[in-house]
Amino acid sequence: MGDYRFKVNLGGMIEILSDHLYSSPDVYIRELLQNGVDAIVAREKVDNSYKKEHLGKILVTVKEKQRVSFKDNGIGLTKEEIHRFLAVIGESSKKDLETGKIMSDYIGRFGIGLLSCFMVSDEICIKTRSIQDNRGFIWVGKPDGTYTLEELEEEISVGTEIILEAKKDSESYFEFDNIESLILHYGLILPYPILMDSGNIKKRTNPVSLPWLDKSVDKNQLLIFGQMMFNTPFMDCIKLHSEAGNIDGVAYILPYSVQASTKQSHLVYLKNMLLTEKGQGILPDWAVFVKCIINAKDLRPVASREGFFEDDTLKKAREELGNCIAEHLRKMSKSNPSAFRDFLDIHELVVKSMAIEDDELFKLFIDNLTFETTKGALSGLELRMTKEPLLYCGMNEYRQISQVFVAQGRLLINCGYVYSYELLRKMQEFFPVVVQPVDNYEVGELLNDVSLDEAEKAVDFLDIAEKTLESFGCSVEMKQFIPANLPAFYYIDKDAMLSREIDNAMEESEDLFAEMLGNFKEEIKEKCVATLYFNMRNPLVKKMVEHTDKDSLEDIIIIIYVQTLLIGGFTLKNNELGMMNDRLLSVLEGGLING
Repeated sequence: MGDYRFKVNLGGMIEILSDHLYSSPDVYIRELLQNGVDAIVAREKVDNSYKKEHLGKILVTVKEKQRVSFKDNGIGLTKEEIHRFLAVIGESSKKDLETGKIMSDYIGRFGIGLLSCFMVSDEICIKTRSIQDNRGFIWVGKPDGTYTLEELEEEISVGTEIILEAKKDSESYFEFDNIESLILHYGLILPYPILMDSGNIKKRTNPVSLPWLDKSVDKNQLLIFGQMMFNTPFMDCIKLHSEAGNIDGVAYILPYSVQASTKQSHLVYLKNMLLTEKGQGILPDWAVFVKCIINAKDLRPVASREGFFEDDTLKKAREELGNCIAEHLRKMSKSNPSAFRDFLDIHELVVKSMAIEDDELFKLFIDNLTFETTKGALSGLELRMTKEPLLYCGMNEYRQISQVFVAQGRLLINCGYVYSYELLRKMQEFFPVVVQPVDNYEVGELLNDVSLDEAEKAVDFLDIAEKTLESFGCSVEMKQFIPANLPAFYYIDKDAMLSREIDNAMEESEDLFAEMLGNFKEEIKEKCVATLYFNMRNPLVKKMVEHTDKDSLEDIIIIIYVQTLLIGGFTLKNNELGMMNDRLLSVLEGGLING
C-alpha cells in the first residue's frame, strides 16, 4: 500500500465559496480588510514603537472599474510563509506555533478568505516584504491552482499590497463609490485608518473611535448614529457589554411594534470587522424590539464569518446582553415612568411574552402591564392590590356578562387577549392574590331572586319561554338584576360553547365529517349549560309577564334570545338571524293589523 495526498480542485473550491459559503462577491472587500488588520496586529506584537505610535494603516488605491489594491504596513510575509500560507488552502498564519490553535487577536481563522478575490478577478497579485527580511517578493496566483513567486527588484517597505484586476462582468465591484461604501459597510469601526486614493480623491473613510465607547458622546449623538446606521429614528438606546465573548455595543429601541416571532437582525462585528448585517442568535429571543450594533472580540465565527459558533461562551454572552437590556428598562421604569409607559404602549405585546417566559422579567414588568376589566384598563399593580378575587373569563363570556359586572361595580378581567390568561395565572405564583375563573356560581351571585309573588306571576311566561327555546338547547330563569335596561342576558358554559361551534361546523361539513362531529356533540350534550336569564326589573319583561297572547310572546322571546347572542358576540347558527327578522316582521304586522 502506498501513501497518497488529497488534491484540491481550486476551481471547484471557488465555486463553493461563491455559491454556498459567501453571500455575495463583495465580501472580497471584507477579506482584504481583514488581512490588512491582522497583519497590523501581528506587527504590533513584535514592534513596540510601531504599536505605541499607532502607525498601522491600510491604503486602498482605485483605478475606476479596472483595478484596486489594498496596501497595509503590517508584518508582511517571508518567502517561506508565502509558500506555506498563500499556497495551502486552509492554512492560516494566525496559528500559535506551539499549540496549533488560532490566536484570538486575529479576525481571520480559516485560511480561505483570499480565495474570495477570485470571484471578481482572474488573478491575485501580492507584493510583500516581511519585517524579518530586507527582500520583497511578488506572488501571482491563478484560479487554476498555479502560482508564480519572484523576488522583487525594487525595494519596498514592510507590509503587503494585494492587487486585483477586474474580470469581465465584475467591473461594478471596482467602482470608487462602491468600494468606499463597502469599506464603510464592513470596516466602519475598525481601529486603524483606512485611506482611499483614486488619483483625484484622497480621504479617510472610517471614524476615529467607537461612538458607544467614547465618553464624550451623549445619548442624543448615539441616537443620531443609530439613525444613520439603520435609517430609523429610534425611541431610546442602551449601551451593551458582556464579559463573555468580550462584547460591547449599543441597542436601539424600535419606535414601532413588532411580533414576538420576528427574527432579529443586527449589525454584528468581530474584532471591529463587520461579520453580518443580519445577525441572529446574539440576543435572547425576547429582545425583538431592539436593533443592535455589537462588536465581539472573543466569539468564534463560523467558516463563512457571517455568524457565530453556538457554544457556552455565546450562550453566556446572550444572557449578559439580555441583562443589560432588562436592567435599562428596570431603571427607566423608576427614573422615567412616562418614557417607560411610551415604551409599553408600543411594545406591550412583546413584553407580555417576555414576562411569561422569564420570572425576573415578569417581576420587572407585571406592575406596568395593563388588562381589560369591567373597571376599565387596570395595571398589574392595581390588580394585585385589589381586595377582590381576580375573576376572569374568555372573550365570549366577557361579552355576555360584562354589562352586569359593570352595572354592579364588580371586577371581571377579560382574558380573551393574547398572554392575559398566562400572566394572570402567573401573578398568583408571586403575589398573595386569588385568581379564579368565572363559573355558574359567580354568575348566579350577580342575579337576585324575584319575590314569591313575582315568581308566581312569571310561571306561565317562563313555561312559554322554555318551550320556545327548547330546540336551541337553552333553559330560562327569571331573575332581577342591574342594569334594568337589559331585558335578559345569555350565559353559556364552555361545553355549551363547544356545542354551538360544532353545530356551526356541521352546517358547513360533508356528511361523513358532520356525522363524526355529531357523535362528539352527543358526548358533551349532558354537560352543556346554556341559560337565558330574564330581568324582572326591565319594563319590557314586566309587560311580557302580564301578556297573554302566546304567539306574540314567542316572537318577542325569539327576538330577545337572538339579540343576546349578538351582544355576546356569538356566531349565529340555524338561520337564527333570519328567524329574528321573521319574528320582527310578525310583530310589526300584528301591530299594523291591530292598529
